[in-house]
Amino acid sequence: MPLPGKRPGRNDPCPCGSGREYKHCCRGKEVAGSLPAPLPKAVMERWQEPVRKNYLRRRVFGEVRPIIHTDWKGYKWVAVGSEVHYSKNWKTFPDFLQDYLKHVLGAQWGQAELTKPLEERHPVMQCYDGMCCFQQKQTPGPNGIYGTVPNGAMRAYLLLAYDLYILRHHSALQQEIVRRLKHRDQFQGARHELFVAATCIRAGFDVNYEDETDGTRTHPEFVARHIRTGEKVSVEAKSCHRTGVLGQPGERKPIERIRVRIGGLFNDALGKKVYHPYVVFIELKIPPSPGTVFEKPWFRKVMDGVERANPSEHDRDTFNLIVFTNHPDHYAEGDTPAPPSEALCVFGRNPLRECMHPELLTSIWDATNKWGEIPQDFDD
Repeated sequence: MPLPGKRPGRNDPCPCGSGREYKHCCRGKEVAGSLPAPLPKAVMERWQEPVRKNYLRRRVFGEVRPIIHTDWKGYKWVAVGSEVHYSKNWKTFPDFLQDYLKHVLGAQWGQAELTKPLEERHPVMQCYDGMCCFQQKQTPGPNGIYGTVPNGAMRAYLLLAYDLYILRHHSALQQEIVRRLKHRDQFQGARHELFVAATCIRAGFDVNYEDETDGTRTHPEFVARHIRTGEKVSVEAKSCHRTGVLGQPGERKPIERIRVRIGGLFNDALGKKVYHPYVVFIELKIPPSPGTVFEKPWFRKVMDGVERANPSEHDRDTFNLIVFTNHPDHYAEGDTPAPPSEALCVFGRNPLRECMHPELLTSIWDATNKWGEIPQDFDD
């Protein structure tokens, strides 16, 4: 028998008195019996709930920081980067976005635009008018919240506000791009650049803008650093301009006369001086069409343009990824529901600059497809 207080040997009789050897009886049970009891199910679920919500948020909206908000003294308070905004009227996150866009562009600028005839106003204020007219026709639910499918004007207005919010929330909003947004003739290009920067943030990148005043060399819009891997990519944004559309001068062409011509934009983008794997975004600005992206009338024209740039599979592609997008909100008239966005990605077959972490290119494509998703609740 082992001495009192001394742990028995493997082959000693078990202290429990079973008559069996210790190794075949109670050996190890003392350790198992000393483990803490499992946490109650309700406690585990409450502990896991923030993790689950964070996973779902990132799955829908990408790597965007959570909405920072609270309720205090009858006001909703929302932090955006280093700014704090508050109001008694924000029941949903889109309520906040409607006011946030006014804050970024400036109340004085907006009031000046409202004095102009509707057809002469800035595209943002035309969308604002279309959104307000649409909202006045809706009926609120029992909780006072409106539930509806947005028309083209409302979707365009809210998505612009959300992209501005994302950049400010990540300390990446430049005053220069805000200045360009306010000019009718510069709005279309600035809006696309804003979309591209917000998409890269959704994909998990930091955005570092190039010096636009440096005229000694050509350079892309910005360099993006993938936060998880540290790898950098150069990013360029190009947008087709259509006469009479989104502030561009001239008369708007009939839909049947609008053509896809990207050769000039494509060649200009590929002629930029870059030092990292290269990602190019090209916005088509054409009417929506039915079918999958491979059935779109513009698909073959776009692919022909890519093939002409690199006719042989043995040529080195100067790009690693090209993302073609079409955001046709402005083609939806009146109360017509906003048409869905269209997107196509083309990966370089034999890129000149190797990407050490190819999954970050996939994350950009995934973030492109997340564009259009806006949190409805402050806790989303």
